[in-house]
Amino acid sequence: MSIIDQLTELKEHEETIIWVKGEPFIVTRATDGDIERVTKGICLD
Repeated sequence: MSIIDQLTELKEHEETIIWVKGEPFIVTRATDGDIERVTKGICLD
């Protein structure tokens, strides 16, 4: 299963940790409010 598949399967309020170059990041599905509040991001289309 790809990282994209894993992330898109997250349900609202679920979290996962991804490791990028040895650094951990907590990832959760964003709400509309999150998108308005956080003004930067990464697109993995």
